[in-house]
Amino acid sequence: MSIHEIVLQDDKFHLHKLVKVKDSIYDPVKKDESTLWFWIYSDTSEFFYFELWDELDHAKINENINYKNCNFKVVSINNNNKMNYS
Repeated sequence: MSIHEIVLQDDKFHLHKLVKVKDSIYDPVKKDESTLWFWIYSDTSEFFYFELWDELDHAKINENINYKNCNFKVVSINNNNKMNYS
């Protein structure tokens, strides 16, 4: 299953709704297109912690994700079937 939207809950019970967006860049000199995927907050479009992007790609419901002094629990995955592009 491809994950493109996820909701995390932190230790203080705040919810973090994240979406995965695709960014494609075309280089006319090389005639090449490169694609990058980013995890951003859905409401502010700010990047989520880069170090956790791999874990978010393979997350499961109720899984705990630790980062520095923060613990996140996966509350929801893919509530929206719309793919996001930057």
